[in-house]
Amino acid sequence: MKASIFNNYITLGNGTILGYNSFTRRFAVIPRNLHLALTETSTNMNSDGDDWPSQLKEAGFLIPDSLDEVAVLDREITEEDFNQSFAEIHVNPTLNCNFRCWYCYEEHQPDSELGPEVYDALCNYISNLLESPVKRLNLGFFGGEPLLKFDKICRPLIEWTAEKCRSKGVCFHTHFTTNSYLLTPEIVDFLKKYECGLQITLDGHREFHNKVRFAKGGHGSYDRILHNVAMASEAGISIVLRINYTMGNLDSVGDIISDLANLKLKAPEGIVINFQRVWQDRHKGENDRMNSKISEFYGRLKELGVGFSLPDLNNPRTGSCYGDKRNYICINYNGDFFKCTARDFKTNRRAGHLAPDGSLIWEPGRKEAWENGKFSFNVCRGCRIAPLCLGGCRQRGVESVDDGSCPLGYDENRKDEIILQRFEYQYLKS
Repeated sequence: MKASIFNNYITLGNGTILGYNSFTRRFAVIPRNLHLALTETSTNMNSDGDDWPSQLKEAGFLIPDSLDEVAVLDREITEEDFNQSFAEIHVNPTLNCNFRCWYCYEEHQPDSELGPEVYDALCNYISNLLESPVKRLNLGFFGGEPLLKFDKICRPLIEWTAEKCRSKGVCFHTHFTTNSYLLTPEIVDFLKKYECGLQITLDGHREFHNKVRFAKGGHGSYDRILHNVAMASEAGISIVLRINYTMGNLDSVGDIISDLANLKLKAPEGIVINFQRVWQDRHKGENDRMNSKISEFYGRLKELGVGFSLPDLNNPRTGSCYGDKRNYICINYNGDFFKCTARDFKTNRRAGHLAPDGSLIWEPGRKEAWENGKFSFNVCRGCRIAPLCLGGCRQRGVESVDDGSCPLGYDENRKDEIILQRFEYQYLKS
């Protein structure tokens, strides 16, 4: 037997050693004598394991000498990301938007619109895709603000794709990343006929949000968006409500939770809150205060019956980023395709373009770089929390330099924070 390379040990304030195996995601309280033995790399543990608690073997802290954990992890990544039964397509009907949020990384293009040639090529791509072993297809709309082109592009494409999937026995789902300002009862009535989800964003409570997200003429959008969240939720549409926070607006987030409570939602479990710190604000510090406030908000959301997701708690081995999937593309209005939506859609960044017959024409070297971009750095393959992050997504791997540093910027203290956050989520919030 040998100790797993994915073992983590954190000495708590009372001297207790909290053990965590990042592959099995199991915690254990480790007695000091066992901790010393587990961390003594020169010790050859008994092959029969008779002297070791069976719980440590079951939890993955002790593994057979012959087990190559990195190879197992590699295999799981491949099986998840290259699964041909699932496909996802994001479509940018336009890069225009009715808002001008200061932190947006997109260059809004007022005259941009997905034209008939690209529409036909996209339909050909979907038809080709459905001749493969795909069993589930997710069709998402991004941008820009996709609801600007709902009647002209989104509605007909949803209807056509849903019928095509039905004829092939393929499960169909649709999704919009939208500011929801243009959401109407008519659109909701249409979307509720499908398995539909929305991602909608708030930027703090009313005062802060309305300074960032406002419609033409300077009209604030907070109350209208919250009304539309309730309208869509009552129709059975699932919602991820993303709350962007900064040092300046964090304290106001509690008022958003109060507003949600006042809405008296009929199905609060259909809403999931996703807190995200605005990336331009991350260098400003005060992480401890922010983490404390966010933890407080989790407790209030739980009392309300609204769901929430936590950063660093995703499972990339069984639910990696859509951009990491083999059968994923984002089609821009002009026919360029990308493997990530968290970047701007300039042509020099594209993975390739969509041909009229629906085939993907990759830029030289981009396909190979994308395929090899995940969990390829040496520092990642020997990291104690590698199964939790895999070094980030493929896009980050393509853009990062293998210089021996963590591509996510984690130091040892941050790794311990992630583990303790998991412990709190798993045991203290239940």
